[in-house]
Amino acid sequence: MRIGLLLERDVVPYWASMAVERIRASEHADIALLILDHGPPDRERSSSRGSPLYRVHAWYDRARHGNGQDPTLDVGIPPGLERVSRMRLGRREGAPRSLAEGDMSAIKGQDLDVILDIGGVTPIRDLSECSRYGTLSFHPCDGRCYDGRYAGFWEAVDRVPVTGSHVIRVKDGVATVVYRSFSHTITWSEKRNREQVYHKGISFLPRMVEALYQRGEAAIASEERVPLVGEAAPSRPAPGNRDILRYVARLASMNARNIASSITSEEQIAVRYRLGDGIPESFDGFTTLIPPKHLWWADPIVTRQDDDFYIFIEELALPRSRNLGHISVIKVDAEGRYQAPVPVLQRPYHLSYPFVFQHDGRHYMVPESSGARTIELYEAVEFPYRWEHVMDLMKNVHAHDTTLIRRDGRWWMFTNIMENPGAPVDDELFIFHSRDLLSEEWTPHPLNPVVTDVRTARPAGPFCERGGFLYRPSQDCSVCYGYAVNINRVVELSERSYRESLSNRIEPGHFENTTRVHTFSHMKGFTAVDTFFMRSRLRPGR
Repeated sequence: MRIGLLLERDVVPYWASMAVERIRASEHADIALLILDHGPPDRERSSSRGSPLYRVHAWYDRARHGNGQDPTLDVGIPPGLERVSRMRLGRREGAPRSLAEGDMSAIKGQDLDVILDIGGVTPIRDLSECSRYGTLSFHPCDGRCYDGRYAGFWEAVDRVPVTGSHVIRVKDGVATVVYRSFSHTITWSEKRNREQVYHKGISFLPRMVEALYQRGEAAIASEERVPLVGEAAPSRPAPGNRDILRYVARLASMNARNIASSITSEEQIAVRYRLGDGIPESFDGFTTLIPPKHLWWADPIVTRQDDDFYIFIEELALPRSRNLGHISVIKVDAEGRYQAPVPVLQRPYHLSYPFVFQHDGRHYMVPESSGARTIELYEAVEFPYRWEHVMDLMKNVHAHDTTLIRRDGRWWMFTNIMENPGAPVDDELFIFHSRDLLSEEWTPHPLNPVVTDVRTARPAGPFCERGGFLYRPSQDCSVCYGYAVNINRVVELSERSYRESLSNRIEPGHFENTTRVHTFSHMKGFTAVDTFFMRSRLRPGR
């Protein structure tokens, strides 16, 4: 594919530079033209510096949370583009928002498939007529309530659960949204909230180019029309002094409550289970296992051997920041009586989410091992207490909560992946498939990521079946990590497509004294969940 890059000047922000590098590394994309636009900026889109208090707030936010690469800082044009043809745009006399006809003809003569706009000042209506698929541009906002001015700020001020981002296509003067994503809103830092969106957005334009190559027009077909950039009224004004005072007061109040709460109580996780064949309709009658105060139990995954059930968990000595998790198992007999957890798998890096399953009469486990940047497969050589490493299903990948299912003679791997450093880990679900479980060659799904929404992406436990339908538990991490569990019905799963729809939700209100519901594991005869609760520091106990 022949790609044109639309630049505002001779530098680009870091996120755009990384996106261009990824496109250049592709085997099917050729950056054929750099279009430099030094024309008048769009005054409606240009951002003022905000009020004096906003500038002080922004300075403090940068100083307080300045670690890591800022994806919005300008860097040079990526190396390797020095030999790419360049042209500078002109404007029609008396019409500064219209391109000179000679420039339009010259661009059309390049036979471009698509133009990627990373400048933001060019009259896109004209330029969208100059390539086969028009123009594509990334926007760090939801494009509805928030328009990207002061990206990340108003979402944090309003304390909305999610911060959106999207890609707009403009073709023949018509703008449509062709890609959407949602992240958890970081309410305590505008800078962090903005940067996570840009870090994730590094992948968006390369994905769209890949999709265009693979599927053509169908990859970007959309009926969600939006106003052209520069033609919509601002959704919010520039932040004023009162906005900053209100925001800072709210942060101070929140911090005071958190400090007071941390003195008197701490958040812990309980593992709960109940015998019974069906997927629970209610959550009464669960046996609750509360760990000792110095331990953390999480991620219960259930399997069965003979008449006994086994709950595999992540076990971690507190404080969590100083220790590594390992895998332990809780044995539960047919009467519901349980035994204390026994450690079964430890590594020199953190382990969690012990996805255990059976195949050909053998027990296997795929624990989360993102600290080693692997997806590892283990086999029980003496179930359930001794496990040996079989192979790495994937390497050099930052994957979380990998969940497998065998369907139609094929293994399907569902896993959350963080593609770019600084991006959120809870937002994007990827699918891979293979006919052989013991394979290092897993084929990525063409729609990856199949879910890009913090409210429904991250796996929350094994698949389960009811009434002939397949259900995928997932986490809702919008309010906070592991806030609730969604039960999603899988509508379609194939090598070319994936669709799911929300069937049910398990929220904290389903359980007494519960702040979050994190994992759901069901098999015939048994269900286990883990729930967060507040535990008093002042009350004596284990």
